[in-house]
This record gives sequence, C-alpha cells and structure tokens, in this order.
Amino acid sequence: MKKDSGSEVLKLLVIDDELIVSHSIIKFLAKQGFEAVAAADGKAGLKLAAELLPDLIVCDLKMPVMDGYEVLAALRRDPRLADIPLIVLTAQSEPSQVRRGMNLGADDYLTKPVNLEDLLSTIQARLGRRRTQRQRQEKQLERATELFGGIVHDLTGPLFVVLGCTGLLQGGQGKTDGDGEQSKQILDHLQQAVLRMQAIVSETLFLARSRMQRLPFDPSPFDLRGFCEQLAAYHEASGRLEFQGPAGSFLITADALRLRQALDNLVANALKYSEGKVVLSLSATADRYLIEVRDEGIGIPADEQGEIFEPFFRASNTGSRIGHGLGLSAVKSCIEQHGGSVRFTSGCGQGTTFFVELPKLSPVTAEGGARPLAASGTAPATLAGGRPDLRAQPTQSEPQAPAVQPLATPPEVAAQSPGVPGEPATRLRGIIVDDDPLGRSVLRDLLAASREVLIVGEAGTVAQARLLAKQQGPQVLFLDVNLPDASGFDLLPDLNPGVSVVFVSSAEDYAVNAFDCDATDFLLKPVSPERLQRALVRVRERLAAKPATAPASAPDSKPSDSFLVKTLTEKRLVKVSEIERIVAYGEYSWVYWHPSKKGTLFRKSLKQWLLELPGEQFVRVHRRTILNLACMERIEQISDRRMQIHMCGTPEPIPVSVRLAPFLNRRLKLLRG
Repeated sequence: MKKDSGSEVLKLLVIDDELIVSHSIIKFLAKQGFEAVAAADGKAGLKLAAELLPDLIVCDLKMPVMDGYEVLAALRRDPRLADIPLIVLTAQSEPSQVRRGMNLGADDYLTKPVNLEDLLSTIQARLGRRRTQRQRQEKQLERATELFGGIVHDLTGPLFVVLGCTGLLQGGQGKTDGDGEQSKQILDHLQQAVLRMQAIVSETLFLARSRMQRLPFDPSPFDLRGFCEQLAAYHEASGRLEFQGPAGSFLITADALRLRQALDNLVANALKYSEGKVVLSLSATADRYLIEVRDEGIGIPADEQGEIFEPFFRASNTGSRIGHGLGLSAVKSCIEQHGGSVRFTSGCGQGTTFFVELPKLSPVTAEGGARPLAASGTAPATLAGGRPDLRAQPTQSEPQAPAVQPLATPPEVAAQSPGVPGEPATRLRGIIVDDDPLGRSVLRDLLAASREVLIVGEAGTVAQARLLAKQQGPQVLFLDVNLPDASGFDLLPDLNPGVSVVFVSSAEDYAVNAFDCDATDFLLKPVSPERLQRALVRVRERLAAKPATAPASAPDSKPSDSFLVKTLTEKRLVKVSEIERIVAYGEYSWVYWHPSKKGTLFRKSLKQWLLELPGEQFVRVHRRTILNLACMERIEQISDRRMQIHMCGTPEPIPVSVRLAPFLNRRLKLLRG
C-alpha cells in the first residue's frame, strides 16, 4: 500500500498545529514508504494541498488561522481537491462535532491520542477505496467510449444508404423512368435508412437519460392483466403470440408508457429470434407480479449470457437479423426504475425465457399522493432533463424579452393570406417554434405540401414565440420542447385557450407530459408526411369541437341508459349506471363496474367513450381516466395544485390531472346547484 498500482510513491499531507504529533506521524508514515509532509495551520495546509495534490490528507480540527472545518469546506469547493480523501484527527469527540465534520465531507474520524497502527490501517482503507473508485471511473469511461463507438458504427450503415440515395437522385436517377418505379425504390431505401437512424438515436437517448436518472416517471393505477392482453392484441398479426394468465384483477401502479416499452421489447425479440410459439404469461405472489416471455428460438450462448444487458451487445448467433443491441439494456433500466428486476434462462437452440418481477405496491411521495417514486430516486415533480414540472407549480415570472425581434416570417409566407386567390380559404394559421433553422425549414416544407396550414411566423426561443403568438393569433402551434431559453412547456400558460398545440420533438419521453398538458398531438422527429397529416386531422377535430351543452329545444331529453359496445370477443349491452370508471390505453379501454369492481376490456378509445357517455354524470380526470361522479366518495387535496379521488369501496385513489382539475371543479359546482 506504499505505492499506487504503478511505481509512483503516494503523497500524504498532515495538517496539525501540534508539531510533536505531526512529526511523529510523518516519521511513522515515511517508514511505511509514503511521502509525507506537514503544515502547521489550516491556511498553510490548504496552500500546500493545492501545490502537491496529495493522495490523502490527515487534518486536525482545532487550529489557528483556519480550523479544520474551514479547511474541509474549502477542499470540497475546489474541483481539483474535492475528491481527495480526508481523515479528521482531533481531540474533539462530541457527536455534534463528528456529525459536522462528516456532513462537510470527511471520510473518517479518529480521536487523539491515536494508535499509529490504527491510523495506518485507516489510511490504507481510504486509499484502497479511492483506487477502487478510480478504477470504476476508468471502466465507466471505457464503456462510454465503447458506447460512442457503437453508436457511430450503427449509424454508419444507414447514413451510407442516405448519402447513396441522395447521390442517385442528384445524378438524375429515376427521372427517366416512365412509371416512377426506380424513384420510388430509391425513396423507400432512403426512408428505411432514416427510420433506422431514428430508432438508434431514440433508444440511445432513452438509455442515456435512464442512466442519468432524468427520465420522466408518470405512474398511475391500472390492471396489469388487461395491459398484457392489449400487448398481445398488438402483436396478434404474427399469429404466434399467446397470452396466459389467471382470471381476476392484477392492480398495479406503474408508468404504462415505460412498462409497455420494456415488455414490447421482450416480445418483439422473442418473435424475431424464434420461429415457433411465443408465450406471454402473468402470475402473482403475495407481494409481486411475475411476467414471463418464453420462446423456442435460437437461445443465448452460455459464455455470452453475462453481457446480455450491456448496451450494444449482440449475441454471436443473431446472424443477419437487424438489431443494434440497445433493447435489453433499455428493458433492464425500465424495470429497475419501477423497483422490479429482470432475469432470464436460456440455452443455444433451446429457447429463452425472460422473467420480469414487479412490486404490487410502489412507494408514494411523502405527501401521500398517488405518484410513486422511481427506484432511482427520480423526483415526481420534474420533467426529463431536471426541469420543474410547471403543471404542478406556479408559473415562473416571464423572462425579459430578448433584444432581437422574433424571427422574420419568410417572404413567400408573408405574401400569403387566407384571402389570396388560389389558396384554400380554410387554411389554419400556424406558428413553428424550433431553435433549429433546418428543422423549421423541413417542417415548413411539409406543411406547405399538405396545403392545410398557413405559416404566419417562426420563432427560435420561448420569448420570441410568446411575442409572436400575441401578435399573430395562431390557431395551431408546432412546438419543440428543448429550446435555448426555456422548455416549450413554459409557453403553454401564455397561449389563448383555443390554440391547438402539436409538440414536435426528438425526445419521445416528453410525450406523456405533452398529453397531460392537453396537447393535440406529439410528433417524433423526423416527421413523415403521413404522420403529420394525421396530426392535422386531429387539429381540425379539436378546433371544430364545441363544449357539450344540452339543446335548448329539448331540455327534458336524457341520454340512453344503456348502449351496445364490442369487447375483444363479443358484443355487450352496457348499462351506464353500472360504470364506475374507465381507464384507456390507445384504442383499448378497461371498464370497471359498480359495485362488483370487476373489469372488462373493450376495443374502444377514450374519445369514443366521451362522445357516448352522458356529460353531466361522467368526467375525465386524467388523460387516461373517466369517472362516474355518482360513484365518487370524496376528493383529497394532496398538495397546492394536486388532488386525488376516492371511489366508493375502492382502496386505490385515482390521481386528478392538474390540467383537468378545473373542469372537474366546474362540473362539481354544477351538480351542487
């Protein structure tokens, strides 16, 4: 322990105003092979530490000029010295003094008179820990370098396709083909390459944010069995996926988007690496749920199984099957974020089974709310990237407008107006907000090709967009999330209520927050014309929708007390009075009945339910949840702007979206008369 892993002698610094003590320590350490120097007070010791950059410091507390507490605080403030281990050696042994030193970052605490052998063993332990930490950091740096190299390698292939296709198009290929088949083939190759790059970037960003604990975590209660049935239905086209699980309710509180991403990855891998049947099964123990994904495929070689969850690792027997080795790493991160675990058994040519264990009860916030915390410690009131969730906090003061004016509207756009001959009179007035000029240009061209939107202005910052929205009065806003001066979410409180917001971002983990803020749509870059067109349809539907009011000519008319809907296996007559709540996931929904609390899975979206259910009795309280007010027991306020609802006979509370809370309050006031 006298020397580091190389041949360099380790340097120690002793800071103590008792010269007899410091000299005896230095003499003893020199015999052990260390290079030890002394300083007689805190100020001199701090200066010497900056000059020598010692491997470890032994420091007294009570000293003239600068005491040990001040030395310790100064060391931890200096980036060059902050990670140097420090052992406090003092005659002061009060618990409060020990606690103060440890709170400031001391690594150990010894009292005088000290046994020199005890001091030596403490020094050796701290130096050993520092060496281990440095080795871990070096491995992390090596892994980060490998990750970067893997990303570059995986992007090289599709990038070559993109460059090749654009070169062919620039060279005139496809122009002379009468039926346009050659041009179509080139464009197909181009689109596939771009989608491939998008998938790599998307999963890489997810992995990075997950490891940095910056993923948004938005848990809510739902039935895990219905969730798995929906996942199986999504893959029903393969004809090889079978779901198995006992009947009954499997209530869990989890982030449905993250969990869907993890399980979908496992199922997709099983289908890709096997030709036979794939089984998705669900079971339960006293405190956990177990999900299994079992296939009869190629399996994983035994000597490679230890690396299967490492980013960019692919087993040697995967052959020519497309993949970039990020899926299982993302799965592990997702499941651990929920406080669960994932393991597997496999053999070459014998198939693979993945086991996902999830806790039935997730930890909740200290406020007693229904928003569980991630196992990684992600704060529930933040968005990805560490920004505060402005939906749950008072709006920050408006930043001062920049000296520059909003980006100038392109001349060709400025010359247009809804009244210009040849332009559709129904074109929507829109604004693009994105700090990337090329991104704005591409989106503007796509919108121009659709002939649906008239772009009346562009902005590169939130401050610019705020001014432009006030000046132009847009009907639709195409909004990026990550902007130089603030988050795109910061702009929402300043928009007129009638503005339809379509988020356009390269970070898919903001989608949950976007829809929780009642966004019309969320587009992931790069945006295809087909996907943009679907978003524009939603924009027109949103703008055309009017608040539901009872017709004046028929004040006594009442909605039907039952109607026919289709489940996954049959048609069923639904009695409105028996519906307690509806939890929807895309085109599917899980309906819970009163008073049995049992549920039924329907192929019906939340939007369809809202159109058919009586508005005075049913209210949407969350982006995925509709409640029957007749089954509500009480409302609980859990923070300044957050509340949850307790239903009669249901132990699990239902969170109310901050965005939808005002609608609930207005509905309750109407009911009270």
